[in-house]
Amino acid sequence: MKQNYFSNKYLLLLIFFAFISCGTDDSNDSEYIPLSPVSVDLTKIPYAKLSDYKFFEGALKDHKPALDVIPYEPASSLFSDYAHKKRFVWLPKGTQATYNGNDNVYEFPIGTALLKTFYFDNAAPNNTTKIIETRLLIRRSDGWQAYDYVWNDDQTEATLETSGNGIFVPVTWTENGISKTIEYKVPSYTDCITCHKLNPTHATGGEKTIPIGPKPQNLNTNFNYDGTSMNQIAKWKSLGIIPADSPAATSSTVDWSDTSKSLELRARSYIDINCAHCHRDGGHCDYTAPRFNFSNTDWSTLGLCMTPLFVVQDGPFVINGGNAERSEMFLRMNSSEQNLMMPIIGRTVIHEEGVELIKQWINSLPQNCRE
Repeated sequence: MKQNYFSNKYLLLLIFFAFISCGTDDSNDSEYIPLSPVSVDLTKIPYAKLSDYKFFEGALKDHKPALDVIPYEPASSLFSDYAHKKRFVWLPKGTQATYNGNDNVYEFPIGTALLKTFYFDNAAPNNTTKIIETRLLIRRSDGWQAYDYVWNDDQTEATLETSGNGIFVPVTWTENGISKTIEYKVPSYTDCITCHKLNPTHATGGEKTIPIGPKPQNLNTNFNYDGTSMNQIAKWKSLGIIPADSPAATSSTVDWSDTSKSLELRARSYIDINCAHCHRDGGHCDYTAPRFNFSNTDWSTLGLCMTPLFVVQDGPFVINGGNAERSEMFLRMNSSEQNLMMPIIGRTVIHEEGVELIKQWINSLPQNCRE
């Protein structure tokens, strides 16, 4: 009897430990959910260094995005003295951006960060990549705030530009086999707000800071995600950045340099990304008549045969159909004189390829403007 008693006791203990062991195994087999290392503490930003946000893994200059930091690229890029750009978006976990019209940027949630790094390839003296600045737009409870981080010569870190006045950085690089040298302008705070502001109701004090590029019409293109090409809007839906039932872009800009597209579509896309953020209702140049936003299909308000508000020599019309060299748009784009050039900020040299595109487009239009 004694032996059976102890045997039963040991059997019960074995069953008990087996139960505990199985429970432990089940907990170890539970799904592991990785957490993004990104830190955007709205009570502490702007941080002193770009690396403090932890947007990137490894060497900062490599721009390898951390978890939940998503690269993106609009169909056409704003010309910035031939600088190349890398763009990224990060949203707080569990939040989404919502559709706000084809011609407007998505409505991003509080805590969102938009990043844009400006750099030159084939830069002197060693024909390498030279990163100049990384601009941040961060959505706070009171709206978007702009911060600029300037990279050091060693390309190991970028620090917050605190003067608010901007700085000039000399750059020499090779573009299409031609050596170019400029004094690249890291924008002042006023420069940033000039382009990134909107007051559609014209209310006193109603100006708000907004992003420019991430609009549905600009993102309805493919992007290479680590070797896999995918439509960016579809990608954002798959990642939960925007709701799965978000409207598709009803009209889309194109890469202005893509010669497989029509001349008009390329020209309108170029004008939209380079001019429309100011020349639209509520933009910085709202007081002038032209409306260059991509959705505008009214040729009269687009500027065809329109008399300029400010007279330009040899430019009797904003767009002089069939005669680019007597069009205000062409003349201002083809100038680097501060009192004449357009855009008025954001560039110091003429975008020769862009000017040639607009010249061809205007010359292709009917010659129906009477001087």
